[in-house]
Amino acid sequence: MIANARMYSVSPQAGAAWRTLLMRVAQRAGVELAYVEHDAPAPIRALWERDDCACVLMCGYPFATAPVRYRLLAAPVPDLPRYGGLPRYFSEFIVRADSPRASLAQTFGKRLACMLPESNSGYNAPRRYLMEFGLVDGALYLPTEAATPTPQDVIDAVIAGRAEVGVVDSYVLDLLRLHVPGRIAALRTLAVTQSSPIPPLVASPGIDEEIAARLRGALLDAHRDPDCAEALATLRLARFAAVEPGDYRRLVRWAREADHAGVALTAATPVAQGLSSPLSEPSSRPSSQPLSEPLSEPLSKPLPHPSDPLA
Repeated sequence: MIANARMYSVSPQAGAAWRTLLMRVAQRAGVELAYVEHDAPAPIRALWERDDCACVLMCGYPFATAPVRYRLLAAPVPDLPRYGGLPRYFSEFIVRADSPRASLAQTFGKRLACMLPESNSGYNAPRRYLMEFGLVDGALYLPTEAATPTPQDVIDAVIAGRAEVGVVDSYVLDLLRLHVPGRIAALRTLAVTQSSPIPPLVASPGIDEEIAARLRGALLDAHRDPDCAEALATLRLARFAAVEPGDYRRLVRWAREADHAGVALTAATPVAQGLSSPLSEPSSRPSSQPLSEPLSEPLSKPLPHPSDPLA
């Protein structure tokens, strides 16, 4: 059985901390795990499709739409104030710091670096956010010439000028702000989406529930273990929280609503092209913010759902 945290191993320091943390969790659970590397460009879906995953981070949208039922273990809770002590995260629209664009509407019609449609933070959450602009039956952005299937690819494309704007997982950016500040010093954030349930740690469907329960308990107790303290601090995590499959179903609903409205992130002929003036911002318009500084609060108001404890 294996453990892996590729999704948030965004630097050597973060990768080492995840390995240390998950191996300690396995030790406390009395479960023998091997920490495997599965770095890009290896497709991350190939990792999730293994039948021996016992403690692996998985994007919430693929989890919710999988034809098989993965065993939920727990979800990370980032320690910055904007996460509110909850297992949630956001997507940030980023541009170069020297970009002349001061609002998201000013980027419409330009090239957007985004991830694959199976991604929540890199595709579906930003698509949902753009529906606040009244977008239907189209897209507001041009695609990049080359695909950008990972957050690092998105960041590279914006820094190199191959895209005028990109969308990236907020927790990825917070880890980079801590560990690799120089890499993103030339970027700033224009907008932040509503909150989403953060990617959970899962086990493959065939993993025995008794093993999953032991790992789940060790994760939920990790913040009380002095041997986990350094790794948690390195990863900007307060703790792990219990989550339920229903917490992730809204991601499916968001995607279906966007599909029904005919909304895409990019298209060869975006609707913003040919507009005499940019579309107006939503009423909760965010302010431009340097990307090198952690955001103490989300820059846009999350869209609550009455039955959703994570919103």
